[in-house]
Amino acid sequence: MSLRLTRPASRALATSLALGVVLALGACAPTKNDAAQPAASAAQADPNKTLDQITVGINGSLSTLNTAQTGMILNYYVGTSFAEGLVGVDAEGQLVPALAESWTQPDDTTWVYQLRDAKFSDGTPVTVEDVIFSINLFRDAERSPSTAYYWPELESVEKTGDREITIKLAGTSATFGWTPSAAAGLYVTSQKSYEAATAWGSAQDLLVTTGPFKVTEFAPDSHVQLERNADYWGAAPKAEKLRFDFITDDSTRLLAFQEGKLDLALGVPVDQVAQWEKAEGARIETVSNLSYQGLTFDSNLAPFDDVHARNAVAHAIDRTGVVDGILKSNAEVATGITSPEQLALNVGAEAAASAVAGLPQKEFDLDKAKAELAQSATPEGFTVSLTYPDSDPNLGKVSLALAENLKELGITLDVKEIPSSQWGAELGNGEQPVSWMSYTPPVPTDWPTDWLLGEWNPALFSDPAIFELQAKAATTTDPAERVDSVIEATRLALEETYYAPVFWGTSTTAVGPRVVAEDFTSYFFLTSWPGRIAATS
Repeated sequence: MSLRLTRPASRALATSLALGVVLALGACAPTKNDAAQPAASAAQADPNKTLDQITVGINGSLSTLNTAQTGMILNYYVGTSFAEGLVGVDAEGQLVPALAESWTQPDDTTWVYQLRDAKFSDGTPVTVEDVIFSINLFRDAERSPSTAYYWPELESVEKTGDREITIKLAGTSATFGWTPSAAAGLYVTSQKSYEAATAWGSAQDLLVTTGPFKVTEFAPDSHVQLERNADYWGAAPKAEKLRFDFITDDSTRLLAFQEGKLDLALGVPVDQVAQWEKAEGARIETVSNLSYQGLTFDSNLAPFDDVHARNAVAHAIDRTGVVDGILKSNAEVATGITSPEQLALNVGAEAAASAVAGLPQKEFDLDKAKAELAQSATPEGFTVSLTYPDSDPNLGKVSLALAENLKELGITLDVKEIPSSQWGAELGNGEQPVSWMSYTPPVPTDWPTDWLLGEWNPALFSDPAIFELQAKAATTTDPAERVDSVIEATRLALEETYYAPVFWGTSTTAVGPRVVAEDFTSYFFLTSWPGRIAATS
């Protein structure tokens, strides 16, 4: 598993784009699919045993705990241990109660939430006013550039009862159900604590939230220390403390796991699984994470302001070789942007696979690549840089393999590893002719195409036909119609080669002998997952 964006990292990249399909929480909730099924685990849990601490090794680092300021998926994996929204997600990605113990949808644009009695991690009560403040905070594009992306335009957010909040949308949205969750667009926090903070979510201003743990220490680029939240409204987790250590080097993380210093280790490299399996008592969990990996071309910058130059690079990507060789078949060749597993939630697996299969392809063919380059404004070749995040060495290997192919065309690809935070901040900044897009959707309704083909896309293209199709997909109440719109928008984008899809990914986590992870699925770390970790018997 790599450190991946879940959404744009700045307001310049995203406004109120749509993110999914749900009108009625029950009727349109996703069904189970192969990608979300639990991986097998031989260890047995002891429900009566309490651990002193669970230690998690993460293959990346965090500069802030405030997801409103960053779109990195690891922020969400950490955040769901201590924060909540009105709703949450379960192991299959379906909606479950969180701070709202129930909710209704009287019509297409109205959502009514009944709040449970709860306290913040500082012991103060959660009020309706705090929740309304948090909603307005996380949908504010200036204060919350990352999460504002999730929120459609609202007509009002009001207190309509002692413990009741009513949200009225300005128009129909097919995507709103998952928005007020901690896995998407909302952490409920104390208004008083936020207003007293200088840099909310920093090491100096720790978050006051409502989850099963509370943050007691945060050292950016080092670790996060948490302890059990005594005021949590739900069942207490089976550990007194929880710690995240940021260990970006794969060998160092493996050594820590082998020495028993880590109970969970994220981001096990696919070519090192055998080494991790040899650790005493280790269990390896690999699941589809529904992620999209591919190249993004800025069509406003030379040499990729020329479609023939874009086509040349796209034809030089050996996708099958990447999946079978570099990734050891732990991925799927991407023939589109949004994965068939996500589309299948709306139209079924067969229809989803058929829709994606019909998309235009730039197959691996160096002769075609040379022919395209010959038609471009740079027929003799060019030099261009391609960066990848230090949290995902596999992208570095894929980049180097591509560089070798491009040499035969006279193209020099300067591959560079950079810190993941820098990589995320530079996406779509208008200064990189080509970049990696690594996008992991945190909830079933968050499709990569919602951003990549929307008005604030990172390729910085402007195509009214594509934007119109995406806008239609955001509001339609017909799942099949939404898929049709997204597929057509994807077809138009791939014909212009704004993107070059490479693979749909998986994530691999190592579980140590002291703990068992229950219901380990694609959405595991986006649930209130500390409650799914137990001591082994």
